[in-house]
Amino acid sequence: MRADRLVSLALLLQARGRMSADDLAAELEVSVRTIYRDISALNTAGIPVLAEPGRSGGCRLVDGYRFPLRGLSPDEAEALLILGVPAAIADLGLADTLSAAHRKVSTSAGTAAGQPRPGPPLVHLDMPRWFHGTEPVPHLRTLAEAVRLGRGVELGYRRDQGASGNGASGDGASGDGAAPGGGAGPDAGSRVPDKTRVVGPLGLVNKAGTWYLVAARHPAPGDRNGDVREKRQHGGDPAVFRVGRVTAARLLAAVGVTRPDGFDLAAFWERWSAAFVTSRSQVLVRVRATAAALAIFPYVFGDAGRRAAAAAGPADAEGLREVTLSFEEEAVAAHRLAGFGGDLRVIEPEAVRHGLIATARDLLARYDPPANAGFAR
Repeated sequence: MRADRLVSLALLLQARGRMSADDLAAELEVSVRTIYRDISALNTAGIPVLAEPGRSGGCRLVDGYRFPLRGLSPDEAEALLILGVPAAIADLGLADTLSAAHRKVSTSAGTAAGQPRPGPPLVHLDMPRWFHGTEPVPHLRTLAEAVRLGRGVELGYRRDQGASGNGASGDGASGDGAAPGGGAGPDAGSRVPDKTRVVGPLGLVNKAGTWYLVAARHPAPGDRNGDVREKRQHGGDPAVFRVGRVTAARLLAAVGVTRPDGFDLAAFWERWSAAFVTSRSQVLVRVRATAAALAIFPYVFGDAGRRAAAAAGPADAEGLREVTLSFEEEAVAAHRLAGFGGDLRVIEPEAVRHGLIATARDLLARYDPPANAGFAR
């Protein structure tokens, strides 16, 4: 509808400032001639839009003019209100602001005859996965402020020593120990000293309830060759930090953030996530499993276990079906498979078989009572 297009045109100019008629036409999927007709219609309606000729010209609202948010249809208002205030917004400290905006939208929304005004939220987002709690993020709001203001941050950051054991890239080109699962090996809980660095926040991502900061790398203060070294080591790519591991965050008023040309947060995150998954070290383990073991694969291994069980081969004479599982390390595989006991038999690699045997012997030594120890049989 033309009325909707006129509102969209005014809001585009308000949000982006000066735009060429060609860009507006591409955005709204109409001709340039239609854009000029719409600008004339907006001016007639009292919305001051200037169309300035020349290379430095373009279309813009008169300086200081703000387009009023009025005339939302019931469907538009419902789309804005349906989620209420998601927990992620509350984490950023914007719950009260968003609630106030929702009240204004609800009050000003137009309603068709016989239809009620938009009511309470109808959809609730419960971000964390089952059995996964949320981690404390005491510095998230400071990071959110830095993102909004385009200011640099002096960051204190803790890396789990085990992070490199599950494919995290450490201080590599695409990550700074930001692996979603933390460390996977036996030493995953050990810590290394906090590292302080200056970064330029580019955006925040909430992945299944876990917050991550995407930031441009800045050289340390006084390091004249820092920019050159960063580009040589990391190719100029942004870094990813798990916000729960940020131990300190200080806003730097004198340090601005230069966004890479054409940087798109969602597109970057998609690329980074795909690279992270493929960079994780993998140990493929072939096993034969009973039907009982296959039934609980999804509970133990999640989606990967569900896919593995669905792809299991035909049952052999003993009723066992062959499955291939993937782990970060051989030691991790042995520890996780030991719980299946006799319901699972490892075919290869040999190191995992040896790990299971060693685990079984350790368990027997710990729990099998020694002779004449006075235990009731």
